[in-house]
Amino acid sequence: MTEQSTAAATPTTDAAAANAESTTATLVTDAAATKTDASTQTAPDTTQANSGKADEVTDKPAGAPEKYEFTPPEGTQVDAAYQTKFEGVARELNLTQEQANKLYALGGEMAQAQQKAFETALTQQSDQWAEASRTDKEIGGEKFDASVSVARKALATYATPELRTLLEQTRLGNHPEVLRLFHRIGTSIADDKLVNAASAGGSERKSAAQVLFDHPSSNPQR
Repeated sequence: MTEQSTAAATPTTDAAAANAESTTATLVTDAAATKTDASTQTAPDTTQANSGKADEVTDKPAGAPEKYEFTPPEGTQVDAAYQTKFEGVARELNLTQEQANKLYALGGEMAQAQQKAFETALTQQSDQWAEASRTDKEIGGEKFDASVSVARKALATYATPELRTLLEQTRLGNHPEVLRLFHRIGTSIADDKLVNAASAGGSERKSAAQVLFDHPSSNPQR
């Protein structure tokens, strides 16, 4: 090959080498950029995670106060011993005042619901007792009003205020056994007065106990 041919081939070779180097540099640059993008996409956002943990610590309840303050639901009275016990449990659970108030109010609502259910059941039971008294063979039927009148007189004469309060609160005054008992007492009192009036003072007056237990109407068998 001549020197002229060699000289002519040299620029071509140099250009090819330059192009190869440029292509290699481009590939390396692209690969580095791709790796950088991947690292940016997969790296966790530690700033946001740490911020969430900080908020979580900040929002954590402060816990039990030095002293709890509770207000009983309107229309209710709370037993002091129960309230002391409730405060002890709330403190043991490290409840805040707000958390304890919610449980306290819920307990009051449950107590009111139970009281209402009890009163409803008591009223139903009282109505059943009253109906049984109205149909009782001894004091019911057509004799019921007169029987009640006699029983009330006996109750007013012999029952203490405490007994009358008990009968009213428990509604036992409607129970046929109780009504029957006071009817018998009232009947015994009336019969005893008739006997003493007929004897014209010739015999000793019976005591209240004798009237109650000696009169035939006190016999439990009907």
